[in-house]
Amino acid sequence: MAKDRGGESRDASGSTGTPAPPKPRPPPAVTAPARPTMPPVAKPPAAPQARDIGIDVPKPTRSCEDVHCPFHGTLPVRGQSFEGKVVSTRMQRSVVVERQYTRFIRKYERYEKRTKRTRVHSPPCLELKEGDRVLIMECRPIAKTVSFVAIQNRGVAT
Repeated sequence: MAKDRGGESRDASGSTGTPAPPKPRPPPAVTAPARPTMPPVAKPPAAPQARDIGIDVPKPTRSCEDVHCPFHGTLPVRGQSFEGKVVSTRMQRSVVVERQYTRFIRKYERYEKRTKRTRVHSPPCLELKEGDRVLIMECRPIAKTVSFVAIQNRGVAT
């Protein structure tokens, strides 16, 4: 309540005198009996869906948080693809893959065996171990010597 220049007291609505009687409340609405509420169940965080990389390989069953994973990260794959055998897993999230091929020597009309070692990024969702056969595919350079990424674990090499 504040005093105006005229000395009259006014309430918040600006009217003078006695306040208006309270408005009658409507009767309560008829409602269904309340259901007992269950406490909310904490859902596990949703795993990121494996995206389609455009190559006909099965998506990994595990999920990972790796940025350089072609399925759960943002790394695009392109170019050549090879199959090889994992020979070393000493690096963090990288492996060394060895593949053998034959090269024809024209002078002797014979073939020779050659071996090529490639450093490959290993996403955690593929769980690569030494001795596994893997399908690798070219990608943009991830490190100084790593320009390939593993896209499929084909089990133990024979």
